[in-house]
Amino acid sequence: MTGKIKRMLLLNLPYVLIALLATKLGEAWRYSPGLDISQKVLHLMDGFALAFMSPWPSLLPQDLILGIVIAVAIKVAVYVKDRNAKKYRKNIEYGSARWVA
Repeated sequence: MTGKIKRMLLLNLPYVLIALLATKLGEAWRYSPGLDISQKVLHLMDGFALAFMSPWPSLLPQDLILGIVIAVAIKVAVYVKDRNAKKYRKNIEYGSARWVA
């Protein structure tokens, strides 16, 4: 049982770190000055400077939700890519032309 838990923790640790780092993205967006999207994007680097003054992740609910959504999206993308990679064999022809040879 402990081997399964250890394996699960090691496989999901990168996604937890991505989620915690993505909370800084939400915090940087909140800290960037501006009232509309164009001003916020223009001053996003100022927001990152303020957000990364503290090494701790943001614990505000909207930042945590953003971090979880980004981590889950990356995990789903990796899962889909891994699943599709096993579907086809390399250098093997598929389709109706196979019977001709």
